[in-house]
Amino acid sequence: MLLKDVTFRNLLYTLIIVKSKKDAEYQEKLFKIDSIDINNFEEEFDSITIENEVNAMLLFPYLDYTQGLSFLLVANGLIEDNTITFYERPNFDTFQILKKDNLNDKEVFYLNELLINNDFDLEFYAKYAINQTENYRNDAEVEMLRAFSEIDSCRNEDFPDDFLAFFFKEGLNPEGMWVRGKELKKDHILAELLNQPSQDFGINAGDMVKVVVYEDDLGEISCIAELR
Repeated sequence: MLLKDVTFRNLLYTLIIVKSKKDAEYQEKLFKIDSIDINNFEEEFDSITIENEVNAMLLFPYLDYTQGLSFLLVANGLIEDNTITFYERPNFDTFQILKKDNLNDKEVFYLNELLINNDFDLEFYAKYAINQTENYRNDAEVEMLRAFSEIDSCRNEDFPDDFLAFFFKEGLNPEGMWVRGKELKKDHILAELLNQPSQDFGINAGDMVKVVVYEDDLGEISCIAELR
């Protein structure tokens, strides 16, 4: 299956394998970035040679509150038939991140779909991934909102902390705008308005708004902003 066909809930905080020879080779070169002259970066980077044949990456998906769904590179490997050989990282000096829009058309596998070489310490690398992304999970309010699956149909799939809310005001046309969740309250969500309305709703980008979750007779979920 392709990454674009997998929901963020089926990716988040789970080690996955993405097959892409070009991206894996690029990430392999990044391990050697400290050895090149930054003033001649492009030429020296292109000349870097890699020792391992790679066509896949072991990635750890996590949520960056402002950058959206992100993927920490854990290790590189080589897929052959139904087997993957992971290589030990040459160093842990780099924090290499890939974004979802660059991976959408790539084939993705869960760990149980391929045979993994026995000499690769998967548990060690899983702990590395969890520790490296710990700071992105330290806001309890945001984590509660991320777990609030009732609004998943309203979320931006690439930026799941953001969701579409509809604004209504007498004399104006209904307008859908993106908001970023801040807190999950008992009867509403407190969120930040991300874009400037095209009509005068009396609010501006950056303002905090109350959003209620509404379910219609067909079971369809909408997020509705409460305006004063």
